[in-house]
Amino acid sequence: MNHDKLDALRRKYAEARGGDIFDADFAAVAAQVFSSPDRRKWPFADPATLLGAPFRGDAPSLPDFGGLDVALLGVPMDLGVTNRAGARLGPRAVRAVERIGPYDHVLRIAPSVHLAVADVGDVPMQSRFSLEQCHADIEAFFTTVCKANVIPLAVGGDHSITYSILKAVGRDRPVGMVHIDAHCDTAGEYEGAKFHHGGPFRHAVLSGVLDPERSIQIGIRGGAEYLW
Repeated sequence: MNHDKLDALRRKYAEARGGDIFDADFAAVAAQVFSSPDRRKWPFADPATLLGAPFRGDAPSLPDFGGLDVALLGVPMDLGVTNRAGARLGPRAVRAVERIGPYDHVLRIAPSVHLAVADVGDVPMQSRFSLEQCHADIEAFFTTVCKANVIPLAVGGDHSITYSILKAVGRDRPVGMVHIDAHCDTAGEYEGAKFHHGGPFRHAVLSGVLDPERSIQIGIRGGAEYLW
C-alpha cells in the first residue's frame, strides 16, 4: 500500500457521512430522490408496487392512460404451463420485493424522475379457467396500452402470455427481441393446446409480429432441435 495514497484516502473519506456523495451524477440523482442527505423512503414502507412506483389503478380507464410514459402491470395467469403451476403469483411476489433504489448505473440517472411511470395494476381476466379467453384479454389490454403510446413493462405469469403481448406491441410492425431463457419456446400445438408456454415465439413469428432476424435467444440448453 502506498502510504501517500492511503493518507489521501483518509483525508477524503475518514470523516465522511453516509449522505456524502462524491460522484457528481449520483449526487444529482440523490438530490432529486432523497428528502435529506442520508434519508429516503424506506424500501419496506407503504403498500408494495412494481419498482416502488406510484399506483395508478385509474390509468387504464383514462383515454391517455393518465399521461403515463410507462405502465407497469401484472399478468397473473399460468394456465399455459406444462409442469409446475404458480407463476400466476409472480406479479404479487415481484411487488413484494423491497425497492433498492431508483438509480441506473449505466444511464447515470434515475429514470423515474425523467419519465411518468406508474403501476397500473393487473390485466383484468374474464375467466380463470379458459386459456384462450385469457390470451384474448391480454392482447386487448396491451393493445389499449400501445394505442395510448405508453410503453408497457409486464410481470407474468407463465411464458404463454408473451405471444399475446407481442401481438399487441408488434401490431403495426414486427419487433425485435432479446430473450433470456433455458428454452427456445418455438414448439407447436401440445396436447390439443396452441397457446401453451412452450410456443409463444413460433406463433409470434408466423403471425408477423416478431422478426426472427432481429431476435436473439440467450441461455438455451438441452435437446431442443426438434422444437426449432
